[in-house]
Amino acid sequence: MSVYSIQANFAGVSQVTSSLGPHDPEVGTRLRSGDEEYLFVYNAGNSQISPGYAAVVSAVSGYSVTVSSTTSVDYPVGVVKHATLTTGTYGWLLTKGFGQVTMRADNSCGAGGLLVLGDDGTVAQKSISTGYPAAAFGKAMAAIGSGVSGTAFLNIF
Repeated sequence: MSVYSIQANFAGVSQVTSSLGPHDPEVGTRLRSGDEEYLFVYNAGNSQISPGYAAVVSAVSGYSVTVSSTTSVDYPVGVVKHATLTTGTYGWLLTKGFGQVTMRADNSCGAGGLLVLGDDGTVAQKSISTGYPAAAFGKAMAAIGSGVSGTAFLNIF
């Protein structure tokens, strides 16, 4: 026998809140909205996470995240798509689908380039020769220049 549940989302995937109410999802909840998948997290870091930036688990607890990351050392749990997660807020990260990513200031990639985590939530093109050999989590849909954002297909765990 199969068992499944349906998660009602009363606020939408652009929701950002500093406190959880009785109708808010639990941290760690996954949600499918159209052809995109999201993860509900808490920004436990000291910096806001803006649209186009990836977040990593902060090692504080469960799905507490931060924008602070080290190039080719960490792996993202999602990318902010809709609304900035200021410090101490809850919100949704895109984990699968099309969204904007922000390229590292010293890196660029062509259309179809595989993407890895850069520093502080940015991305870099996967390349052994340039020192970005980490596991890819996305693919650039068009060329993305140094320090700017562009569209990518993301598939994060």
